[in-house]
Amino acid sequence: MSGKRVSTGIKGLDQVLGGGYPENSMNVIMGSPGAGKSILAEQMAFTNATKERPAMYLTTFSEPLEKFIVNSQSYSFFDAGKVGVEVLYEDLGLPIREKGYAELPALLTEFLTARHPQILVIDSFKALSELAKTPEESRLVLFDVATLLANYDCTAVFVGEYSSDAMTELPIFAIADSILSLRRHGRNGNDQRFLCVEKLRGSFSAPGLHAFSITSEGIEVFPRLLTPLSFTSYSAPSLQKVSTGVRGLDPLVENGFWRGSTTLVAGPTGAGKSMLSLQFLQQGALAGEPGLYVGFQENPVQLGRITTGFGWDMKKLEKKEVFEFMYRSPVEMQLDEVAARIFDRVQEGKVKRIVIDALGDLKRRSLDENRFADYIYSLTQWFALKEVTCLMTYELEELFEFHSITGEEISNMADNVLLLRFTPEASMARTLRVVKTRGAAHDQREHLLELSRKGVSVGKPWKESRQSRM
Repeated sequence: MSGKRVSTGIKGLDQVLGGGYPENSMNVIMGSPGAGKSILAEQMAFTNATKERPAMYLTTFSEPLEKFIVNSQSYSFFDAGKVGVEVLYEDLGLPIREKGYAELPALLTEFLTARHPQILVIDSFKALSELAKTPEESRLVLFDVATLLANYDCTAVFVGEYSSDAMTELPIFAIADSILSLRRHGRNGNDQRFLCVEKLRGSFSAPGLHAFSITSEGIEVFPRLLTPLSFTSYSAPSLQKVSTGVRGLDPLVENGFWRGSTTLVAGPTGAGKSMLSLQFLQQGALAGEPGLYVGFQENPVQLGRITTGFGWDMKKLEKKEVFEFMYRSPVEMQLDEVAARIFDRVQEGKVKRIVIDALGDLKRRSLDENRFADYIYSLTQWFALKEVTCLMTYELEELFEFHSITGEEISNMADNVLLLRFTPEASMARTLRVVKTRGAAHDQREHLLELSRKGVSVGKPWKESRQSRM
């Protein structure tokens, strides 16, 4: 293998593989039926195919060739004009059935010498190898195929419906340069897809499970979010303060939040979490700091109705590219996809303020609570590195009294924690208390929180206000 890389045609997967598959390597894509193996292999074929160096896609016994091509046309990467010219489909199953499995190396030699493909896909190789008369024949033929491919300038992909147990039993996994496993996980109707690099010989790959989705565009991979490898020197942190945009709140936290900090805003439904967060973004946008609102409950129509009622012209801010709304339905969204979209905005430097509303919706779409906490921690570290100031909301069930804020240690990760609640009086009022401010002093009293047509503002301490009314 050379040090060069062959793109899979999938940006996120290339990132996971450290740039793509090693050139002239022999690779296995494994998974259960319907996992997305063939789509991935075809996407790679159409990405790399040229007239001079075509991609050759050899089908076997999983699906008739004509039906396979018809089904492939539903994806946008499929270009009918390339078929037969740059992407060459052949039925390998018929000649193998006639001549026997032992003739596979000879048949592949004919294809390689006649076509000189840059990419060679055999789908399904597992179905093909099951025609071997004995385990010895299967092993010897596979060795001859691997030797053959090593002498040609060709990157090979073997697709198969292998189980995880097969990796310790079948010789193909020992010979392969890389093994990519595609999986489906489901719980309580929450069906999500993940892939994992089980092996990548002599090369780096991103560890762990990486989410992916299948759409009309093909496969999109959302690499697992990792924490930054390094930070700037701790002796020179950013000392700039960011105004909250909420009248009366800045003085409670020493004139605003540290730039790059993360603030958790927790409270029951209706306490004012979303309005406070939106005001934080709106004031930042007016000051020229682009903001991103990631919401899971209010769709664009609902959000527009809310902000218009407060006299905010969000459409005008969107046109100036200082406000962006990322809406995901809490029913269909995937934690990894949302985290990847946020991370892309941060990496591109397109936002300076971010609101995630709310964390509970993200948690419900996670199959693993530890995975959820890891993602939040990684995001907060990237926010700090890129000096992006973030507010995250979290809904509490109780209206009046709380014994804990979050059960996922999110409050420990946050630099600031604001607790919103309702007072247990006949004339119920909203209040705000600064529970935590990292690296600065804060007012520890509980203050009235007022919502009006002018927005959100923090008033007098609640107990002082209460005593004055008595």
